[in-house]
Amino acid sequence: MKFCQKTTTNEVSKLLSKASSIAIFAHTRPDGDAVGACVALCLALKKLGKNAEIFCDTKLTDSFGNFAETSCIRTQFDGKFDLMVAVDCGALSRVGEFATIFDRFYNTLTIDHHGGEYFSKYNLVWDTASTCEIVLQVIDALGVQIDSAIATYLYMGLCTDTGNFAHSNTSKAVFDVASKLVALGADIQLVNRVFFKDVSLAKTKLLGLALSRIRTYFDNKLVLLYATDSDFEKLGVDSTSTEGLVQYAVNVDSAVVGVSICQHAANVYKISMRGKNFDVRQICEEFGGGGHVNASGCMISGFFEDVVDKIVFAVGRYLC
Repeated sequence: MKFCQKTTTNEVSKLLSKASSIAIFAHTRPDGDAVGACVALCLALKKLGKNAEIFCDTKLTDSFGNFAETSCIRTQFDGKFDLMVAVDCGALSRVGEFATIFDRFYNTLTIDHHGGEYFSKYNLVWDTASTCEIVLQVIDALGVQIDSAIATYLYMGLCTDTGNFAHSNTSKAVFDVASKLVALGADIQLVNRVFFKDVSLAKTKLLGLALSRIRTYFDNKLVLLYATDSDFEKLGVDSTSTEGLVQYAVNVDSAVVGVSICQHAANVYKISMRGKNFDVRQICEEFGGGGHVNASGCMISGFFEDVVDKIVFAVGRYLC
């Protein structure tokens, strides 16, 4: 059994410096912070001459195709490594299909900002707006010169996890880090366009379908949208096109909680929740999920209307 311990930036720097071959794991269904942190760390380690590889059990959304270095992320695990690093994973389950491989390995490290469980031998867990902020400190401790590519990936995580600097986790410290990354050459226009402006025609049509059947509960305090396999087939898209759909639910002025339900497989649904100064993480944790206080997710199995009933009942216990 591994003895899990909290560690420091300098200790992590020494750990990474000693390892010659490092496997980096992004969490399942990765967002901008997970991808940005993993790729930035990988690029920095390669500058030091390390053999570094990134693994993720989920195909990236099309948006990441605008960033060349993401093409190196692998969905099948192989190779021999001295150290395994879980990035932006608040629990072992977030490593997805690679969780068993990761857990059986002795020399493991977690770099994360969710404040979840300690499941690695070494754990660098801080209360920051994004994991990319922690990775920035690690790269600085390694003595790696941050170029424009690394700066862009770090900015990606900072920007997306703060909702383009609009969420309540946006602080002076966040702006200080953003300023530093811009000075180092981060392509802020590319990140902003890809994650907050560009929308494909098919995804726009999917949004239209979801908005046309919006559901509300508890005097419009709970707003719910959904998309199913039949929608994906009709429009020629996949479930990755539902990324960001939940934001349209919580943006309704009366909404306290916004929910999107997106079919993942037969009778399996991916649930995304957003709250306005409302703890949705506690609700998602009831279904085996987690995330941030105001932005969390989970997976629920069952017939669609039963899944809806479960969500409405769970949210209602806190809203009413």
